[in-house]
This record gives sequence, C-alpha cells and structure tokens, in this order.
Amino acid sequence: MLATRNPDGPPRPGRRRRLLAAAGLAAALVAPASPAGAAPQPAPPAPPAPQAASGTASETAPGTAPATAGTALRTASGTAPAAAADGFASVSALGQNGTTGGAGGPVVTVTTTAQFLDHIARPGPYVIQVAGTITLPTGANDGMWNVASDKTIVGLGDDATLSGGGLNIGVPVDDDVTSPPANAVHNIIIRNLHLTGATDDLINIQMFSHHIWIDHNEFSNGDDGAVDIKRGSDFVTVSWNHFHDHDKTLLLGHDEDAGPQDIGRLRVTYHHNFFDRSDQRNPRVRFSALAHVYNNHYNDNSYGVASTYDAAVLMENNYFYSVNNPGRVDFSGDLGRIVERGNILIACNHPIETRGTVPDPRGYYPYTLDPAASVPTIVPAGAGPGRTTALAAPAAAGPDGFAAVAALGQNGTTGGAGGPTVTATNAADLLEHIDTVGPLVIQVTGRIAITSKQGVRPNKTIVGVGNAEITGGGLDFYRSYNVIVRNINFTNAEDDAINVGQNSHHIWIDHNRFSGAVDGSVDIVRGADYVTVSWNHFDHADKSMLIGHSDGSASTDVGRLKVSIHHNFFDNSRQRHPRVRFGEPVHVYNNYFLGNALYGVASTENAGVLVEGNYFRDVPHPLWSASGYADSGPGRAVQRHNVYVGSGTPETNGTVVEPRTYYPYTLDPAADVPALVVAGAGTGRI
Repeated sequence: MLATRNPDGPPRPGRRRRLLAAAGLAAALVAPASPAGAAPQPAPPAPPAPQAASGTASETAPGTAPATAGTALRTASGTAPAAAADGFASVSALGQNGTTGGAGGPVVTVTTTAQFLDHIARPGPYVIQVAGTITLPTGANDGMWNVASDKTIVGLGDDATLSGGGLNIGVPVDDDVTSPPANAVHNIIIRNLHLTGATDDLINIQMFSHHIWIDHNEFSNGDDGAVDIKRGSDFVTVSWNHFHDHDKTLLLGHDEDAGPQDIGRLRVTYHHNFFDRSDQRNPRVRFSALAHVYNNHYNDNSYGVASTYDAAVLMENNYFYSVNNPGRVDFSGDLGRIVERGNILIACNHPIETRGTVPDPRGYYPYTLDPAASVPTIVPAGAGPGRTTALAAPAAAGPDGFAAVAALGQNGTTGGAGGPTVTATNAADLLEHIDTVGPLVIQVTGRIAITSKQGVRPNKTIVGVGNAEITGGGLDFYRSYNVIVRNINFTNAEDDAINVGQNSHHIWIDHNRFSGAVDGSVDIVRGADYVTVSWNHFDHADKSMLIGHSDGSASTDVGRLKVSIHHNFFDNSRQRHPRVRFGEPVHVYNNYFLGNALYGVASTENAGVLVEGNYFRDVPHPLWSASGYADSGPGRAVQRHNVYVGSGTPETNGTVVEPRTYYPYTLDPAADVPALVVAGAGTGRI
C-alpha cells in the first residue's frame, strides 16, 4: 500500500500507509493544542545480497512492494485506503477481534431482491456480492431490512445499487436494555454500493450493534438518515463514502433521553468522507465517548459537526468549503465537547466552536493523517464506489513475484501485450488462437468445452470476460514462455487444468477459479521456472498444485522451479498447496488455507520453501518438510508470521534462499488474510 500525499497535486507513489488495529484502550486526554501526530515510517529496502531464510528469522517490516503490486483497495487518485477495517471498527473489544465481516464463509453473488434478503438474514458468515440494481420493497417495516451478524455486503463493479429501502443492523428497540445483549448484531462490512431512495434510513445501526465498517459507498435521497448510529452501538468506522443530495446525513446518538444506553459508547471513526452539499448532520452527535472526525471534505453544507450532551468529538485535518457552521457545541440541547486541530476553513461564516478535552484516539488505534490541504484532491477522487477495479485485490498492470523477474532473456511477463486482441466464444476459436505464433490477447467469453490438455504458444494473454469458463480439458505449456492466464473458471478437467512444463518460464496465473480437475489444478514441472500463481480460488479441489514431477527428476529440476504462490484461497481443497520437489525458493505467502483435509504445504526432495504470512484454519498438517511426504525424501522449509487456528504444528527444517534475493514484496498481516483473500481471490475480481 504505497502513497505519498502531495498538497500541490494528486498523490504520487512513495510512502507506505499503515492503519492497523490496536489492542489496548487508554484514558489519555487531548487538549486543543495537542500535536497532530507522527509521520509514518517508510518500509526498508530489499537487501542487496542473497540471504538465507531461517526458522528463527523475525521480520516486522517485510520489505518494499514492486510498483505494480499492492493489496489495498486503490482509488483513482493513487491513495491506498486500508484493505481491512481501520479506526474504531479495527479495535479488539466486546469479544470481537476487529471487523472481518463474512470472511471464512461462503461467497455468493445476488442479483435479485429475494436472493439478497435471504442471504443478509442467514446466520453465520457470508460474503454477499451484489450485482446490478436490487430494489428493496417498503412493506410493513417501512423498507428497513435486517442484516444478521458476520456479513460482508459488497458491490461488484461500479454500479451495484440498493434502492427504495434500507439496511437495519440491530435487534428490536427496547429502552429498558442498557447493556449489550447476548444477541447484539456485530461484525458487518458494507462496501462499494450505491444506496438511494430509502423511505426511512439508508443504514440504521442500533441496539448495541458493534464492529461495523461502512466504506466506499454512495448515499443519496433517503427520507431520514443516511447512516444513523444509536442506542448503545459501538466500534464503528464510516470511511471513504460520498454523501450527496441528502438532508440528515449522519446521526450519532438517538435523542436526549438515550443517555442510559449511549453514555460510554458510540465510539465511531469518520474519515475521508465527501460531504457534498449534504445539508446537515455530518455528523450530529449526542453522548458519544469519542467521535473521531478526520480528513473529510465538506462542501457547501449548512453545518458540519454538532456535538451535544457532553459528546466528545475530535475534528482534525478536515477541509471545509462554504460551510455556514463547520463545528458547533451549542446546538439544540446541552453543550458538547469539541477539540479541533489542523482543519482548513474556506468561505465559512463561523469558526469551529471548541470546548473541553476529549480522549485521544491513539489510545484505541493508530492512524496517519493526510495534510488538510490535500483533502480536496484525495477525497473526491477516492470516495464512493467504483474507485477500484477490484476490492481488496489488485488489478495489477503486470505480475509480481517470480513472474516479474528479468531472466532467461525475458524482462518479466507481459503476455500478449502489443499484439492484436481477439475473442474466443467456442472451442475452435480458442484452440486456433492459443496455437497462433506471436503475441495475442485472447478474450474468452461464455463456456468453452475442450478435451485433453491443449498447447499454448508463447506471448499470449488469455483472459476471461465476465463469467468465462473452460471445462473438460486444460491448458498445456511445453517450452512456452511469457503467458498470462486470468479471470477464467476451470472446471472438470479430465487431466490437469493447467500444466506448466518442459522448461516453460515466465508464466502468470492470476484470479482464476479451479474445481473438479481429475489431476492437478496447476502443475509446475519438468524444469519450469519463474512462475507466479496469485489470487486464485481452489474450490474443493483435490490435487491443487504440484511443483516437481517426480522423485527422479532432479537433473531437470534442481536450480529451477522458482515459484511465487500468494493470496490464493485454498478452500477445502485436500492437498498439494503446493507439494514441492527440488524447487528453490518456492515462496508461499499470504494465502488462506481453509479445511485442507490432508495437508497444506509439503517440501520434499531437498526443495526450499518459505511459508510466511499465511492463515491456516482447520488444517491438520499445515507443513511437511523434515520427514518428507509419502515416498519422497525430506525437504527444507522455513515458516514465519503465519496464523494457525484449529490446525496442527508446522514441521520446519533447515534454511531457504530468501525470495528478496530475486524480488521485493510486502506482506499483508496474516490476521487480515481471510478477509482480503475471500474478498479478492477468484474470478470477477479484476
């Protein structure tokens, strides 16, 4: 996640932004003259000389990312907002370790009202992808529809819309309940949606709901609130949203009688939102223990923030243009508290009213401020839906990892760039195009049935358009090179779905889905080299990935089989994630291993495998190495920075060549991997 803020123009690459969850809660107070905070520290450069990775190595700053790589939701301006929840939604509290939404649950795509209402109400985690426009009926509940805990609701593309109704997050109202009930709704993410035309609120959060992240949405034309947070709700972040053509935008705290439920709660972070002629309540606050309002852009509003009934509000580095009252503590009720610092007011009729002291947000979580002068550039360019080609997953202009390395006469992997673009809608077209000499970009549409493994010549990009599928057969690379395969569903291959073999090199396999192959989903064998396998979904596959054909192939494979495997979702796939012979280094990082019945990774026949920053859930044998596997002899493996939940103990052995000898990279925190990978891996995400 790289960005540097430039107050004289759009952001430019060069600075790493970190907004990570904090564990502790502090009681420090902020005075009006407090400093704005320290600048972020850049990541260290990659080492200039080869290194060996050891099982005792510790890395707190894993390195520098290549210019084409990243794992954040990237905005049009170049800013890289957090790929996981930040602010109060990231805090560990109330039995919830930050906000992960539906991570770990099924991923479904909904296109109808019935499908949407069914899935948001189901128990258990779900990632619900919204495609197109879904109209929410008014009905007896005035159009407010309940969302159950542990859900991610995310729009696909830039036009996913919820219209006519709103989302209710919370159990039924009961004024006599003054502490969080056992069934309080929690752990919900809502991103990349247009919400418009509700007959009540667009989003209502109530009755002690907690750990909610509202990010990169557009809100307009609701009859009441755009996002109301009230009745004891807590640990919420509202970030990078665009509010326009709306009156009562954000209410925090229900009314003046709600103190028994609200006092000590209503901790909410509002950052990088665009209040674009949204008239009032941006937000209006009662009783809040802390509302942190930073780096928002206010344009032509009646008022910005109102703090009442002793609410604590910190306003910092916001930009106000033509706002009558940017901040008020004397507004319809008992006085509130506001501390302001670093804000810019242009053409405003009144200053920000201040009063008292408020808690320091850094007692809850770390954060980095953008300069207020940069906000009018950063926020309108980055707020709202459709500011990214994929959520949580990079639509990289080129590959990273080993496929990006200049070697063997190839300057990275560019595929068919520079050649004609053709479309394949049937088997005959596809087989003709992949057998064509010279560079070619082949767009695959629809479902294409082939048989056996079909050879692919060098310098090809094979990319699915929409829900493209290749079924029955697979792709074969024999002394091929410089090939990209992306965004394709590979189903029911009668042998391998993809076979990279016989000295093929510089192959990038990215954002595909594999299921039902009789043999390997992706096999990399017989001296193949410089391969990256990234952001793929291995969906209940059996033999996911073999690296190294057999125990007798040392003469072909030693010194080759350099492979990067990152951000893949090994979703109840049984084995070989990968199984490795002879290759070194094989770099396995930031993958999500879920319910792999036999094992995760196996290093055999003196292969060198680095396994880092992965998340293993319910994997009985995460890593084999010192004892070999099956009939194959021992390999070498180093593990570091992984998370193991309901899983066995990884087996390590020896040292491994450090991947930074070949390329720079940046690790995502392993704890973030389930949310990142479930949201970003597979087809339809680029």
